[in-house]
Amino acid sequence: MSVPDRSDPLPKVLVGVTAVTGVVDAVAFLGLGQVFTAFMTGNILFLGFALAGGRAPAPLGSLTALAAFMAGAVAGNRLGAALAARRRRWLLTSAGTASILLVAAALTALGLPAVLDDPTPRHYAVLALTALAMGVRSATMWRLGGVLNTTLVTGTLVTWIRHSALGGGAGAPGQRYRAAGLAAVLVGAVVGTLLLRAGMTAALLVAAAGVMGGMGGYAARPASRDTPRAPDG
Repeated sequence: MSVPDRSDPLPKVLVGVTAVTGVVDAVAFLGLGQVFTAFMTGNILFLGFALAGGRAPAPLGSLTALAAFMAGAVAGNRLGAALAARRRRWLLTSAGTASILLVAAALTALGLPAVLDDPTPRHYAVLALTALAMGVRSATMWRLGGVLNTTLVTGTLVTWIRHSALGGGAGAPGQRYRAAGLAAVLVGAVVGTLLLRAGMTAALLVAAAGVMGGMGGYAARPASRDTPRAPDG
C-alpha cells in the first residue's frame, strides 16, 4: 500500500471527483428515469429485478446507461494505454473528453423536464452522453490510482472499516481521505438534488466544471508526471 504524499494533491482531487459522482447520479436517478450513470451496480440490479418480473425501472434506461458507460470505459482505458508515455497529455485529454460529453449532455437537456416514467428520446440521449462521460472518467481515475476509488463506494467503506479501530485495524495511510470520499458522495448527491431545481443543465454544467477542474487541474501539476499507481485496498 502506498503512503499518500502530502505534497501530492491527488487524494484531494479524488475526493472532489467523487463528489461529482454524487451530482451526476442525482441527475440520472431523479431526472432521467431512475437509473445510474456512474454507479453501475444499481443498473445491473435493476436489470436482474426486471428479468425476474420484479418491480423495477424500465430496463431500457439501465441497458442504455450500462452500454454507454462500458463504451466510455473502453475508450478511457485505450486512451490511457495509447498515451502511457505522455501522462499529462493523457490526463488532459481524458478530462477534456469527459467534460465535453457532460457539456453536450447539459446542452441536450436544455428545457428538458425531469421524468420518472416514459423517458423521451432526448432523455435517453442525455443519459447516454452522461454515462459515456462517467465511463471515460472512471477508467482514467482507476488507472491513476490513489487512496480511494471514485465509484466503488462499497469497497471504500469496507476498506475504511477494515483499517479502523472499529474493524480491528490499527489505522492506515489514507483513512481520512476514504472517510472524506464517502462523505463526498453524500454531499454530491445533496448538491445535485438541489441543482435539479434549476434544471438538469445547471447540474450537469457544474459536474463538467468539477471534472475539468479536478482532473485538468491535477494534470497541470508536476505530480501528474509520476508513474500511475494501483488503487489501494
